Amino acid sequence: MSPSPGRIASEWLAYIRPHVRPYEALGRGDRRDYIAKLSKRVKLSDNTLRRFISAAQYLEAEGITQLPSGVRMPVAAVERVARIAARQPEKRQQLLKDVAEGRLTIIELRGLLKKSTKAVAKRQRVSHPEEPLEKRALAALEARGALKRAEAVLTTFQDMDHWSYFDSHTKPVLVIQLPRDRRIVVMDDRSIGGTAASFMRQRKEFLRNILAGAALYDLVCVFASIWQEDIGKLIGAMRPEIRRRVILLGPET
Repeated sequence: MSPSPGRIASEWLAYIRPHVRPYEALGRGDRRDYIAKLSKRVKLSDNTLRRFISAAQYLEAEGITQLPSGVRMPVAAVERVARIAARQPEKRQQLLKDVAEGRLTIIELRGLLKKSTKAVAKRQRVSHPEEPLEKRALAALEARGALKRAEAVLTTFQDMDHWSYFDSHTKPVLVIQLPRDRRIVVMDDRSIGGTAASFMRQRKEFLRNILAGAALYDLVCVFASIWQEDIGKLIGAMRPEIRRRVILLGPET
């Protein structure tokens, strides 16, 4: 006999954890069927169960797979922490700790989310007032000796044959073509947005796209503001010959 919907909602992480790996192993259509069957069995909506899985995936990425007895971590709180972390990743561990210890409510997190959105927008305006990405990329690469600006030819990523190998929502924004068939792909995490669930998915896709770019292009230039820490960890885990192809640029560049 399945537990009641109310009990599942109060103990959602313990309930959904055994379903995360089977769900991840399925294709899109099979995932839909898996959730539909689970929904029918436990009398919870498809959307609620998907939120459970997304929140569990986010917590696992932060090293949390179970909660101590008596600790509450509402799904809505995890979703808001994820959205704040997408803009201010350095705050995510403390926010989760504060939620777990009862020092932050969902309403307070909503206010912090609004503040984080405004803070990031203000920082970007100050750092790059009206400066096009193309100029920032060319200036940064020229300063590092990666190219001569007069030799560079800019093209959109959609014009390249490799576009189908990349996750579309986090695809590169620019390709710089150079003499002798050399090409540099430019990525920028600040153009990415969406729901709390999509932030978690897009972070993974953005990291995978960096790997694809390093395999297919001479250099990958990454402007990183939102996920700088995660991208730095990825670069550190790369083999040396691949690592040399990635140029990580912070928001101050």
